[in-house]
Amino acid sequence: GDSTRPVSRILTCLTLTPDIAEEAASGGFDLIVSHHPIMFKPLQRITAEDSQGKLLLRLIQAGIAVYSPHTSYDNSLLGINQQWAEQFQLKEIRPLRIKTGDLPAIHGSGRCGDLPQPTSLEILLSAWGERISGLTWVGERNRQVFRIGIACGAAAEFLEDACRSGCDLFVTGEARFHDMLKSRDLGIAMVLLGHYASERGGIEALARQIQERHPVCHVLASQMETDPLQWK
Repeated sequence: GDSTRPVSRILTCLTLTPDIAEEAASGGFDLIVSHHPIMFKPLQRITAEDSQGKLLLRLIQAGIAVYSPHTSYDNSLLGINQQWAEQFQLKEIRPLRIKTGDLPAIHGSGRCGDLPQPTSLEILLSAWGERISGLTWVGERNRQVFRIGIACGAAAEFLEDACRSGCDLFVTGEARFHDMLKSRDLGIAMVLLGHYASERGGIEALARQIQERHPVCHVLASQMETDPLQWK
């Protein structure tokens, strides 16, 4: 986008799709803050012959800028992983993985913390299932959980970090089949919230955070965005 252009209307979303681009253009938004970057792979050309090209051209024609914080927002002090840790009412919240040289130690990737008291996986699944559809998990339902590791999105690479941190349970959005087997082999339970479910709430929180910091702007989380996955 044009860094010199004034911004007064901001739209947040998890993933920028053609529907959301149209929502932004028809709503007169100047900036979209999308969690996922709009280009994961390098492009050789931008044309109307494919969906991504059409999306980019629509944004350019409408003069809409895009900013995608992605993992920096996942792991920020007010980011998605911290939000989940607080929603789970964890104590002694800290990163799952600390980057070399990071000071203070509160900075890093993922989060882990302790429940107020040990609780069975069964009770946790029941409580979380009231708010989140389609939960899946690895582990015995009667196992006791005290320490929980969290990494939103597709973040099974943090499974071993959760083990090293002494976690009884690792919570993420989605994982590959072999990561689920690895979880079982390592003796740590895993709960999959769903990629969308693990991050969409953070996008709504992000809209509120931006609004608080920039009260002269109008900030809104996309009303068009939905989970592409469906369950019976």
